[in-house]
Amino acid sequence: MNILGIGGYSHDSAAALVCDGVLVAAVEEERLTRVKHQGGVPHRAVQYCLDVAGITRDGVDHIGCYMRPGLRIAKRLPYRATQFLRSPKYSVGYMAYEIAHNAQYAVSMRALRGAKTQLHFMEHHPAHVASSFLVSPFDEAALLSIDYIGEWNVTWAGVGRGTRIERRFSENYPHSLGVFYTAITDYLGFLRASDEYKVMGLASYGDPEYLDEFRRMVRVTNDGQYSLDLSWFCCHYLPGSRFGYFSKKFLDRFGPRRVKGQPIEKRHENIAASAQRVLEEAGLALANRLHKETGLKNLCMAGGVALNCSMNGRLLRETPFENIFIQPAAGDDGIAVGAAFQLHHTVTGKPRWFVMRDARLGPEYSNDAIREFLDRAKLSYETPLSLEERAAELIADGKIVGWYQGRMEFGPRALGARSILADPTRPEMKDLLNKYVKHREEFRPFAPSVLAERAHEYFTGCHNSPFMLFVYPVEPAMREKIPAVTHIDGTARVQTVSRDVNPRYYTMIEAFERRRGVPMVINTSFNVMGEPIVNTPADAVRCFFSTGMDALVIGDYVVVKR
Repeated sequence: MNILGIGGYSHDSAAALVCDGVLVAAVEEERLTRVKHQGGVPHRAVQYCLDVAGITRDGVDHIGCYMRPGLRIAKRLPYRATQFLRSPKYSVGYMAYEIAHNAQYAVSMRALRGAKTQLHFMEHHPAHVASSFLVSPFDEAALLSIDYIGEWNVTWAGVGRGTRIERRFSENYPHSLGVFYTAITDYLGFLRASDEYKVMGLASYGDPEYLDEFRRMVRVTNDGQYSLDLSWFCCHYLPGSRFGYFSKKFLDRFGPRRVKGQPIEKRHENIAASAQRVLEEAGLALANRLHKETGLKNLCMAGGVALNCSMNGRLLRETPFENIFIQPAAGDDGIAVGAAFQLHHTVTGKPRWFVMRDARLGPEYSNDAIREFLDRAKLSYETPLSLEERAAELIADGKIVGWYQGRMEFGPRALGARSILADPTRPEMKDLLNKYVKHREEFRPFAPSVLAERAHEYFTGCHNSPFMLFVYPVEPAMREKIPAVTHIDGTARVQTVSRDVNPRYYTMIEAFERRRGVPMVINTSFNVMGEPIVNTPADAVRCFFSTGMDALVIGDYVVVKR
């Protein structure tokens, strides 16, 4: 049974293929088109998945898509009609857009079918939580999806048992924590629906000076419910206005929006800190309410807000849940996985057995293909006896190394396949990476990849974080040893590396420890700001030579700048 899942459409489109209950391939369309957050029909991603399985479209039995267009229309149009008197021009324009967009989406998905393929439009939030629960190690778990908006739900909570998923409670638009955080992203001069992680990083530099106002903006009750005070916002009735997402009330209180390129002031840092704190409080309230209702020890999370590693860290430390699982593509791209597994279990009736331990589900290139490209590009390269030892030597010598190995990761994090690596013991390395390689804001932190069984020695409470989705406190005694991955607030966004999942990466980190005394390296994504993570050898070489990287470890070969 071959089942194709489609994630995203408005943005971050992706495809995943489940064959007889095994996730064999998953990739975002942006990695193949080289357009960041590429939306639309993921034609190239679909073709890649089919190629991996050696089938054509006629070999696909079912396709699951990330949203139900009929439900979306039925929920959104009546709401827009209620806003007509407040913004008649926008309301009419939006309703026309919504009708056209949904029709195009439905028709486009049908074009993916083969001769015997059945097409299914899945409900957004249940598919979100399915993407986490159905590939988790848990037989039963509480489920929580926090997103911008699905068809109409913005937050969805439930229970998963076996292959069944049941709703417990939900919240509807416009009371969206995703909208709130995106609004802050836009206000601070970053790209909405893209740069929310910058707000999370900036928050650590600020003080929650405006916490009282933000708690009025996002009201959390003692019984674990929340709502937005809509008087602070205008996006729910007049998006695209000169105020951005926020109403005049917000701008009168906090000042004008920051324009991209303008200096970041203390005011901006404190707004980020206040917003992050309120988001965390709302997340804690939802998780505690869900635990009280279910009594379960395991939690599976999904939705774009589940990529907020700082919030996730607090949920792990401060709620009664003993275990939290989030798959690496928690946003709309990851719905491709959820939709495919939902259909697999529904259609076959078979129990679960697949557990997602490895995010490397994307394209790979053989050593022959890599060598052929390097020769065609007239590049000199080494073929060391031990690639891992050579890479560790370069990193230990203070070199910044591009690491291109095996299949590409699924999701926004580089996890040891398409990574840029450096020495975490060197205090200057964070600034060097930001300035000469990543070309990004100086406040942005870098993450460590650490040997899994050693993680607890350096990061408080950390034992298993393979997808880099949790922030942990750095042990105070270790902060001076690893300054380049210790954020200003004394935390780090940790990836744990297991030998049986990624043996080459693990062995290289072991070799680095023998040289510098710590079982970890800095790991950041192999790209520059504004571009997707590299896919082909040509992408890797182009990024390598256009940045301040010193060496490229690609397949079995090493290219060193002279």
